[in-house]
Amino acid sequence: MGRPLFVLLAGIFGAALLHIIIILSIPAYAERDAWTRINALGAADFFHILPVRKADGLASANPFARVAVCRFDITEEPVRVTAIGNVPYWSLAIFDPSANEIYSMNDRTGTDAALDIVIVTPLQMIGYRKNLPDTLAESVLIEFPGTDGYLVLRAVAPDSSWGTITREFLSEAICQPTSAF
Repeated sequence: MGRPLFVLLAGIFGAALLHIIIILSIPAYAERDAWTRINALGAADFFHILPVRKADGLASANPFARVAVCRFDITEEPVRVTAIGNVPYWSLAIFDPSANEIYSMNDRTGTDAALDIVIVTPLQMIGYRKNLPDTLAESVLIEFPGTDGYLVLRAVAPDSSWGTITREFLSEAICQPTSAF
């Protein structure tokens, strides 16, 4: 009777200890999520180009890709994202604050391989469906379920000769509020 009771009590004690350790470690991991790190980069509505192979923080882990991140808030106005350049390949992904991917596209799905999107709330989308400005006639309208989010723009540099071109593509990319209706 003593051995099974000891095993049971050891299991209960071990499980309780594990739960306490997990609960106490949550604050340390809460500050390491993507949303917190992106907020720490700086201003919203601006592309922040990530460094290559940084030891900690956000970085471009792929040596053949350069990455830029833009945080946005579409509570008051939609955000328009544009980029033009002759890079071999680019891709864009839009995320909510919980890092759920909401939308993605690449240069094969864009108009004339140019990036031109407008991120809108459902209410703003209704307004655009009623009266779309001519300046947005070629833009892809993306209905975003929330008001805050971020997007990741990647450009591929297959070798070092493309480095300057991809950096220019990312540095000239625009992520800024646009007038609604």
